[in-house]
Amino acid sequence: MTIDRRAALKARHRRAILDAANALISEGVRFSVDQLAERADVSRRTIFNHFASIDDVVTTVCTEMLAVVIDGFRTNVTSGERASMFADVAGALRVTDVPGIIGYLWRALGGFAPGDPQATQIFQATFTRTSEEMARELARRYPEADPLDAAILVSSLMNGVVVIATHWIGVTAAGTDQHSRDLWRNLLERMIETVRTGY
Repeated sequence: MTIDRRAALKARHRRAILDAANALISEGVRFSVDQLAERADVSRRTIFNHFASIDDVVTTVCTEMLAVVIDGFRTNVTSGERASMFADVAGALRVTDVPGIIGYLWRALGGFAPGDPQATQIFQATFTRTSEEMARELARRYPEADPLDAAILVSSLMNGVVVIATHWIGVTAAGTDQHSRDLWRNLLERMIETVRTGY
């Protein structure tokens, strides 16, 4: 019983930290450990019991935002047959509001300019975590597929998203107006076709 209470308290603290970070990010605030601890109503030590750094907190919050791509994939699976893997992952990218998510990530990282090493590292770590989760989900949905094939497929598409996202941010400053969204759709289709056909 004591272990269950401790686990529940630990889970509550972790959620409070992530929710507080999300709120601070949504307010456009670049926050310190002290600000995060105050907003989450936990100690600095509690934050570091759950996360290695503020960057780890931000990466985790951003990864949760990108989980909607995985949710889109889950609802987009057409047959569960290996031949449809590419179409299902590409379809999930098409139906998800990726520009909105990237705008959120961009704000979370303080409106970074492409080339900012710390922000770039967090941005890439966020997509890497999402790619790993998507590859696991793909392997689960397509049990006859080689897990390595699933990982390569997801990695190719998600790394392609990082490349076009970096370009898109440079052009639009992560705007979500109609022009920016049209540009995103064009870049996404170009990337999907390039990955699908290879060089």
